[in-house]
Amino acid sequence: RPSGRRPSAPDSGGPGRRRGDRTRPTLEPHVARLEKFELFSTSQCYYLVACDRRSTSYRIMKMDRTLIERADAGGGGGAGTTGRDHHGGGGHAVHTPHQAQPSFDSEVDSTAAGIGDPDAPSPRTPGSAPPRSRRHDQRAAENEGRGGPSHRSFRRLPDFCREDPAVYTQREIKEVLDMIDDGNAPDPPGAAGGARDRGPVRPGGGGTSPRSSRPRGLKPVCRAYGILGFVRFLDCYYLTLITRRAKVGSIGGNSIYTIKSTETFPLKPAERDSGHDGGDDGADPGGVLLSMWNRGKRSVGLGLSNREIAELRYQGLYQVVDLAKNFFFSYTYDLTRSLQENFLAMTSRPVPPAPYKDMYAWNHFLTRELEECGSGHTAHPSSGGGPATPGNAYHWVLPVVHGAFIQRKLHDYGRSLNLVLLARRSRHFAGTRYLKRGVSDRGKVANDVEHEQVIHDETTGDGGVFSSYLQIRGSIPTFWTQESSVTMPKPPIVLNRVDPTYQATQ
Repeated sequence: RPSGRRPSAPDSGGPGRRRGDRTRPTLEPHVARLEKFELFSTSQCYYLVACDRRSTSYRIMKMDRTLIERADAGGGGGAGTTGRDHHGGGGHAVHTPHQAQPSFDSEVDSTAAGIGDPDAPSPRTPGSAPPRSRRHDQRAAENEGRGGPSHRSFRRLPDFCREDPAVYTQREIKEVLDMIDDGNAPDPPGAAGGARDRGPVRPGGGGTSPRSSRPRGLKPVCRAYGILGFVRFLDCYYLTLITRRAKVGSIGGNSIYTIKSTETFPLKPAERDSGHDGGDDGADPGGVLLSMWNRGKRSVGLGLSNREIAELRYQGLYQVVDLAKNFFFSYTYDLTRSLQENFLAMTSRPVPPAPYKDMYAWNHFLTRELEECGSGHTAHPSSGGGPATPGNAYHWVLPVVHGAFIQRKLHDYGRSLNLVLLARRSRHFAGTRYLKRGVSDRGKVANDVEHEQVIHDETTGDGGVFSSYLQIRGSIPTFWTQESSVTMPKPPIVLNRVDPTYQATQ
């Protein structure tokens, strides 16, 4: 080389290391994802509080309900909402970055009722002057049932969902939740809003404190073990959480889990003039009865607009997917990558870690917008409006693979072996047999599966020795189909398209 000096080895650990020294390969994780979650709600915001496995660092994801709906939309809520959620005087609480988390029971799953009623009537328009007459409400309900002027416009998820950049300790997170609860708790009629003796909010707890019978301003909704993602059809977003899990094995000390149960919650916009969630004090009795009547009609499918009917249909199609079968995830091991790739990533310890392979992450579409909600994703004014930097989305995004995971322990003449069979299905051009064959226009073959056999010899060396054998299979990469028939056990192969230049596979 021109300088006459030989470059140092890429794995050199400092001036005291020799060039020939190598960093010992390891599967020990250096960055862990959040493992325990709890969803809270107020009249103006949703708060998703999460912590790591050791309950030492806590993070908050805030979803502002007043920003879900656009201000110029036909529905209420929007940016023109008069109410304001109290999070340390409005907005995110400013704390020195520390570590923290609420108290969770290990492996104890708890689910609560959903946020809001998905069949609730649409909010009132911001331009209307409260209180409205009963005839006005009835006319609006009739127009809505006919698909009239009730079209609502919603913002994208990053516009109202943002991560608090601070990292809290367990004591600090309790103080923050107490502050949010104190700022949003309704006062009893005739009482001053200054003195409140309600006791501390306990993450994971429910109801009111024994010290007071007042309703909580910050209500616990659900406890979970991971975010599956956010989905939106025609109206509001839906948050899907993993509420139950089961450990099925481990690779190099990294636990592998399967999904046992999920819950989906609608992220409803805030009502325009709902001062609190505690009741209907001061509400128009006629409006309350009309709201109950409309809700009863909607529960049996009456008085729905075409848009609402389509929304219910999409919800039903989404719920058809059985997420409790053959879906696996890990907080510290990337199941979308092979053992060799994980060894290389964990040995070099990059920060942030390498992204997962999206072709094997079946919740990639559900987490695309969540990756934009990290605390460092938005360019700060001091940067002169430059490009956004990656945020802390790695802690929140949990890739889920679909396939199979089987682990068995073997003994061979005094040696203890762990055998793992792992199958990852590609999310591209996936389908059942006979219905999906050949290749797509984008070069994705049907039923593309990556099989990996991992053997861990625990008795050899420090930490054992690993070996991996990888196989990739898929449909024949040409345009062909088979018509399924009950009377024909082996349907004939039909070449339905000719591609002499092989454009799809280039």
